[in-house]
Amino acid sequence: MASRITRRQMLYLAAGAAVAATVGSAVLFFSANQPKSPQPAQAPQPAEAPPASQSQKKLVILARSAYHEEIHRRGLIPYFRSKVGSVEVLYIPKGYDDLYQVGILAMQRQSSEYDVLYVDEPWLLDLKPHMEVIEGIDTSGYPSKLVEKQRVGNGLFAVPIVGNVNFFFYRRDLLDQINKSPPRSMDDLARLLEEASRKLPRGVYAAGANLPSAVSDAYATILLAHGGALFDPKDGVTPVVDSQEGVEALKTLYLFKKHGHPKNMSWTNLTEYSEAIYQGEIMSGMVWNGWVQYADVPERSKIVGKMEVMPLPGKRGPVAQTGVWYYVVPKYSQNKELAKEYVRLATSFEGQLYAHLNAQMPPTRYTVYQDSKVRERNRLADSYLKLLEAATPARTSPAYMDAESALNTTVSKYLNDQITAEEAVRQMQKILVEASKKRGLI
Repeated sequence: MASRITRRQMLYLAAGAAVAATVGSAVLFFSANQPKSPQPAQAPQPAEAPPASQSQKKLVILARSAYHEEIHRRGLIPYFRSKVGSVEVLYIPKGYDDLYQVGILAMQRQSSEYDVLYVDEPWLLDLKPHMEVIEGIDTSGYPSKLVEKQRVGNGLFAVPIVGNVNFFFYRRDLLDQINKSPPRSMDDLARLLEEASRKLPRGVYAAGANLPSAVSDAYATILLAHGGALFDPKDGVTPVVDSQEGVEALKTLYLFKKHGHPKNMSWTNLTEYSEAIYQGEIMSGMVWNGWVQYADVPERSKIVGKMEVMPLPGKRGPVAQTGVWYYVVPKYSQNKELAKEYVRLATSFEGQLYAHLNAQMPPTRYTVYQDSKVRERNRLADSYLKLLEAATPARTSPAYMDAESALNTTVSKYLNDQITAEEAVRQMQKILVEASKKRGLI
């Protein structure tokens, strides 16, 4: 794939700039004497580290920038080091598109440069031939849909770690103010946005969404709620977006522009969108976990205790979209056993609990949300558990990565009234079919 900077990449790179600046380098080195970052509350500490049997080894992790970096820097890597002793860990943060392109190219070249890759769902089929099978993973506490397709023999070739979900949030105080309840159907949602746009105070908007990257960040979830899909759920690769459900989903998405924040079509970075939510400018909208992680932190947010989260009220039941991130260990790593041990420890219940309490990582084990310490601190623990239970993969084909930019362009034309919803889904279907044929998937 040719190197390019897409709109999505620019958004993620900008969102991660603040984090990158704090470490002063693109590569983070976690030494034995690194001071701990201050925590908002006392989290349970890992057991005392055993003797440093791996002290001469170095682990290189290729992963995401932005809040994913903070999850690793404050949660997952410190937990791992507390268990294995003095191990050098190099964390290589990349923007979304860069991470995909660098990772795929490294595997095609059979590079030994990286020991662990942190990857998004649509990349798994591309990477599977290059990955080690990791045995000894305790899969209890995982929703089966997150691990069943990753099983190989007695192990997994990819292990879920960060439980990102795309979902609907709303401000309960603002709904009370306009005498409305949370939506119980997609038609109810449309009526809510229409009425709220007339009744909300000046400077507060009914809807928020990251429409420059609309397909991943809103449309795919709305499509699932209407009973449709990007790819046939039976095989995960046959495009099926050209449907009445696809048209209805686009019309719902249009409401997020019509009744939404004026920057919905032009957020310059994802931090900007999050800040608009934290500052109380948006009543409801489509988000991923990391975009609202500080909603209840007084130092960051003006809406403490006011935000609620929920699946969309789909035709066949509650709906959210998975955006789960996985760990994989390349066959070409020179430190495969250490890398596998990192994955086993980081993805364990204890590792995910530590990262959740110390770095607000959304876990992939639902049992973390059931832990008493989490429930004491996170008033939304039950709600996030319901999101994880309702979440369904939507971007299931590796062809999605080839098609995403063109899909977003097509949706943008519809949102800017240049084409109809019917023409938009026909074009999206054509884009996905062509990308799938090039890969030999259909």
